Amino acid sequence: MNKKRSYKHWTRLEEVKLVNLRKAGLKYREIADEMNRTPLSVEKRYRKITE
Repeated sequence: MNKKRSYKHWTRLEEVKLVNLRKAGLKYREIADEMNRTPLSVEKRYRKITE
């Protein structure tokens, strides 16, 4: 049985929110809960946009 991954693309506003929440000191897990995403997705995106 194949499971289809449900990937939700990041918007520019979500990226801005992610960076602001990290600057405010929130952990990836906390941001993930806030943004309805996985902690791994949040961490990967943060690293990609801040490099």
